[in-house]
Amino acid sequence: MDALITDQFYNLLMISVTFSIILMTLIQKLKTLSFMKNNNHVMIADFLLSFLGILFGMYFYDLTIIEGLWVSLFSFIGAPAIYKLLKAQNVINYTPKSLDDCRGCIVIEQENIINREDV
Repeated sequence: MDALITDQFYNLLMISVTFSIILMTLIQKLKTLSFMKNNNHVMIADFLLSFLGILFGMYFYDLTIIEGLWVSLFSFIGAPAIYKLLKAQNVINYTPKSLDDCRGCIVIEQENIINREDV
């Protein structure tokens, strides 16, 4: 990674993208409730629910509270939009790591793979 985009920033952004999917789903469910009458209510709910990103980051990724706040902020702003913008500007040049470098990955042997077409 470049000095402009550190690994820590990139990791927080990827965690925020994950949490943004959950946050958008929660907001869509809340929009169906009767007390969500206008866009201001939706924005306030989005802001308040984005703070769940602190708990999400701390629980699933062992982040500190400060890093969790960044996850919350990126999720509120829109982490997928930030990622697309940085990718379009060629600031982020992400290439996935190979499976050889993957720590904690689950590797399924070829003979254990279930082919759904055979069932």
